[in-house]
Amino acid sequence: IEEKYGLPDQKVMEAYRESVHGRALKKSGLLGTAVCTDCHGNHTILAGDKPRSATHRQNIPTLCGKCHPGILEGFEKSVHGKGMRAGIAESPVCTDCHGEHTITKITDPQSTVYSKNIPRTCSACHEQEAISSRYALPKKRFSTYMDSFHGIALEYGMTKAANCASCHGFHDILPSTDPASPTHKANLAKTCGKCHPKAGENFAKGYV
Repeated sequence: IEEKYGLPDQKVMEAYRESVHGRALKKSGLLGTAVCTDCHGNHTILAGDKPRSATHRQNIPTLCGKCHPGILEGFEKSVHGKGMRAGIAESPVCTDCHGEHTITKITDPQSTVYSKNIPRTCSACHEQEAISSRYALPKKRFSTYMDSFHGIALEYGMTKAANCASCHGFHDILPSTDPASPTHKANLAKTCGKCHPKAGENFAKGYV
């Protein structure tokens, strides 16, 4: 049946059972956790490539935001959220970073948003030549980060070392030109100070 109608196979169902949502339902008994119908609907299930589908890419943030409204609010104000709403297809949505049926806790070393994995997750888009050129984004962010003290420390298991999200944020990422961004020049000392107490303006001027 799966092959004939293009339905998800048992691997998808098993992935869901082991995901943060599946475990919450099966092992914790949380009836409010997301199940198939919460995301796909019931009588009006449509393929994900249909614009009216609940799981169409443009609808993913609103879909996830039904259960995670605070996160949606931050995302909508972010550079990614604004880009997505403006129709920029490359702008990431929830599933690009967290996955779909395989979503796990951020404390799980297998999670795409586990501290050690964040640089690779972000670089999946930011290292693409087509994206960085089209939107005038800085290049070689992954390699320069991995060569830095933070990158080396993270690679060797110091999971508290700063990763992309430590400085740029995660759901609410803003351009460094935005005064509200933690990487805006006026905010760098405070951002560095989260890990380096008493870090001042001169500290923030140093090459990272």
